[in-house]
Amino acid sequence: MNTITILKKIKVCLRKSNQENNLFFPPFEFTSDFSFFYKNQFKFEQKYYKKASVFFLLKELENNLYVVLTKRSKNLSSHPGQISFPGGRVDKNDNSILHAGLREVEEEIGVKQESIETFGVLPPHETISRYIIYPFVGFIKNPIEFKINNQEVEELFLVPLDFFLVSKNMQYHKNFKKDQYTGYYAIPYGPYYIWGATARIIKSFIARFQS
Repeated sequence: MNTITILKKIKVCLRKSNQENNLFFPPFEFTSDFSFFYKNQFKFEQKYYKKASVFFLLKELENNLYVVLTKRSKNLSSHPGQISFPGGRVDKNDNSILHAGLREVEEEIGVKQESIETFGVLPPHETISRYIIYPFVGFIKNPIEFKINNQEVEELFLVPLDFFLVSKNMQYHKNFKKDQYTGYYAIPYGPYYIWGATARIIKSFIARFQS
């Protein structure tokens, strides 16, 4: 399957919503640090959650698609040194959750909004730190040069999309507690250990792509 065909398939799978401005607590299933399965009820009351927006960002290199990931700075107060998607917290001045994600991408890795084609959004993810993460999927459509904000990002690296689509590369760390399975997903890649919310969002993308 060539790059153009893959991108068309992703667009069809996601079908970009026209309701980005209202994507705060949408009435559809989401994923959670507290469960392996899709959920329809948050663990805590909605007022106790903070909101974040990230981008599952695709880049084409030599006729192959790659996913852009970052290693968070060790100086950050939350999740230092962990692997994440570019993005961050939704501020009160942001026009929408989508706008917040695009703003954070530019601040962290220097990719401007006009260089990104947004395809759609994956199910939100509820974290143990009481964030709701909204994962948008986008494609870097223009030639760009990454400019890393060293205060927030220690390293940027690319992973072939094909790597994530191979099921044996995904690990399942399960526990059975209080009559339900809990645990986390993990995807080791070279020196990088992708796990937690980031791996769960990748799992959601794979489920949509392969459906």
